[in-house]
Amino acid sequence: MASIRKLESGSYQVRFRDGTGRERSETFAKKAHADRFRRDVEYELDRGDWVDPKAGQVTLADWVDEAWELAAPVRPRTASDRQSRMVNHVLPVFGHMPLTRIDRTAVQRWVNGLTADGYAPATVKKIYETLSAVLRTAVSCERLTRSPCDKVTLPTIGHIEMRCLVPDEVNLLAVTITPHFELLIRFAAETGLRIGELAGLQGGDYQSTNHTIDVKRQLLKDTTPPIYGDPKTAAGIRSLTLSPTLAARVEAVGAVGHAPVFTSTGGGLLNVSNFRRRHFTPAVSAAGLGHVRIHDLRHSAISWWINRGATIKQVTARAGIASVATAFDRYGHILPNEDRDLARRLHQPVIPSI
Repeated sequence: MASIRKLESGSYQVRFRDGTGRERSETFAKKAHADRFRRDVEYELDRGDWVDPKAGQVTLADWVDEAWELAAPVRPRTASDRQSRMVNHVLPVFGHMPLTRIDRTAVQRWVNGLTADGYAPATVKKIYETLSAVLRTAVSCERLTRSPCDKVTLPTIGHIEMRCLVPDEVNLLAVTITPHFELLIRFAAETGLRIGELAGLQGGDYQSTNHTIDVKRQLLKDTTPPIYGDPKTAAGIRSLTLSPTLAARVEAVGAVGHAPVFTSTGGGLLNVSNFRRRHFTPAVSAAGLGHVRIHDLRHSAISWWINRGATIKQVTARAGIASVATAFDRYGHILPNEDRDLARRLHQPVIPSI
C-alpha cells in the first residue's frame, strides 16, 4: 500500500514499494495531486502494471538495439529487412521521442501517412510491426505499461493474385529490359529462383559437366555493405539442372570462383532495389505487361513446370519450398486434378457390370 506524509517544506510525499520490493517516493506540492498519484499507484501495483516512469524516458533510437538484443534471434535476412525499415521509416518519425511520449494517436497518424504515401497495405503492416515489436519488448521489460501500437487500425491487405507470364511475355520483357539483364530475366523464368538467390549465384556454383547449378546462398536486400546469407529455408539449398540452351548462356558469362553470375550494370553485386526501380519496373511498363513483380517470374516458372507434367514433389524440391503443404496452398489451383486422372486410370471395373 502507498502512504502520504506531509514534509516540513509543506509538500506531500507518496511512499510505496514497487513490484520488486524497492521503496520509492514521489513528492507533490498539492495534497490532491498526491492523493491522485497514490490511488493510481495502488491500482497499477494491484494489477501488476506499475512501471518506473523514468524507465520509459529512453528515446526510441537508444532503445532499438537493446530491444533487438533482448528479443529472440532472427535470420540475417530478417535482421537486414528490419534494419532497413527502422532506419528509413520508423526512426525519422519516432527516433528522438522518449518511449513514454509515443502515443497511439501518433502511431495511427503515422500508419495513415504511410498509406497516403502510396505504400502497399502489406508493406505498411511490415513497417508498423517493426515499431510494434520493439515497443512490445519495452512492455515486457517494464519500460512501458502498455504499447501505443495496441488497437492501431491497419489498412486491409487484399488477396494478391499471382501473375504467370506466358513464354511470349517473358521473351518480350527480356528484349525490352536493359540488355545487361536479359539473361537474368530468362534464367529467373526457367529456374524459378528468388531474386536474392539469383543475386547470390557465383561462378563456382555452376558445373558444366552436368549442366547443374547449386543454390547455396542469397544476397540480402539493401544492406551496406552487401551481405550474403543462407537461402530463405533449409529447402532453399538445392541443385537445379539447366536446359542445354540456358546452360550455354551461363557458360558464356564466364563467371568463375566467387565472381557473381548476375551483376549490376557496373559489374558489382546486384542491388535489388535499384534493379527493380531503374530497370525492371520501367521495362514492364515499356512492354505493356501491366502489373508484374519480379517474384512473378518465379510463379511463371513453377506454372510452366506444372503445365509440363511436374508433380507437386518435383515442384517442391526444384523451387526450394519448405513443404508440400506450402506448395499446395500456393499452387494447388493450377495443379491438374489428380483424383479425376486416377479415376480414369481405374476405369477397368473390379466387379463386372450386370
